Amino acid sequence: MFLKGLQHKLAKKVLTKKLNKTTTKEVEAAPIKTVGIIVNADVTEDFQHIVKSLQLNVEIEVMCYHKAFQKTREVNYPVFYEKDFGWKGKAKTTELAEFLNKPYDLLISYYSDEILPLQLASGLQKANFKVGIAGSNQEIHDVIIQTKENEVTTFAKELHTYLHILNKL
Repeated sequence: MFLKGLQHKLAKKVLTKKLNKTTTKEVEAAPIKTVGIIVNADVTEDFQHIVKSLQLNVEIEVMCYHKAFQKTREVNYPVFYEKDFGWKGKAKTTELAEFLNKPYDLLISYYSDEILPLQLASGLQKANFKVGIAGSNQEIHDVIIQTKENEVTTFAKELHTYLHILNKL
């Protein structure tokens, strides 16, 4: 218990340090070609509905989070767990490390809970433009869309509006 608390504290410190290092960035008007989506699969089970609702003709990769591994759960999608982050927020699995190091044009953090592994995944991801939903950390994201996790259609509509304004579509 003590070690887990220390590990969380060090991971938060790494995330805070990275966020403090980030200066004001200029949004490029280049169109989006790659999209990464981080989903809390414990809350949002039908993440394919999110992908379909976006109606973007680009490469989309989804990384789902589950709090803990369960033998009874069938997993047919890329997933990471709390244990997949080591000391100082380092990714332990190659799948998670590849996702975090890939420079997406757009990262969508589709979760509203303040869960450290989700925040680490969003904060350490090297995307050019990051979008979150209401309840997610505003320091991590460039735009927060005021919707709930079950309002996928509203989220997709608002996201398209912002992307058109920023000349990303």
